Formats: sequence, C-alpha cells, structure tokens
Amino acid sequence: MSKTVNRIAAIAALALAATPIIGLTAAHAGERAQPVARIAVGDLRLAQPADAREFVRRVDVAAHRVCSDRGLRGLSARACRMDFAEDLKDAMTEQQAADLRVAQRAGANIALAAN
Repeated sequence: MSKTVNRIAAIAALALAATPIIGLTAAHAGERAQPVARIAVGDLRLAQPADAREFVRRVDVAAHRVCSDRGLRGLSARACRMDFAEDLKDAMTEQQAADLRVAQRAGANIALAAN
C-alpha cells in the first residue's frame, strides 16, 4: 500500500512540476508576432508638398494593411491606425519631421492621423 501511495505522490509531484512549463508554452503559442511595415521614403523629398502628400498616402496604405492583417474593424481598426501614426512619428528622424513641417507650411494639407 505504501508503494502505491509513494507512486501516486511521485506522479502528482511530476504533474505539478510540469504545469508551469505547459502554461508558458501555451502562453507563448498564443503570442502573435507584431507586423512590420516598411515605408519607402528614399525617393521622396519630404519638404516638397507633393512628396509629403505621397508619403502620407504611403503611410495610410501601410497602416490599413497592418490593421486589416490583424483582423481589426470599425473603432478597433481606427485605434490601430492612430497607434500606427504615433509609432511612425516616434520612428521618424528629426530631419524627416522638420521636412514635413516645411511642406505643411508650404501649403501641403498633410496629417499623419487615422482615416
């Protein structure tokens, strides 16, 4: 009888030890890789209004692609595009941001915002 109890206790101890590993594996499997969007700017002079508008158009296309790939719709998609625009602003160099401000002052109606 004591052998049976010892075996059951050993099996229970192994099961309890394996539980966190199973939990971590399941949590990791549920994670999705963050999508990466690349926006070409090498061919644009962002200080020029026409090029600034083209840049904003490319940003909008990339934002819509990323958010739709995540399966978001409605207000969630709008919030995703707003987050995308904020992340983009953070990723831009100071020179790029300054060039966009120059284009805006020159009359380009541009805004990095959700549509």
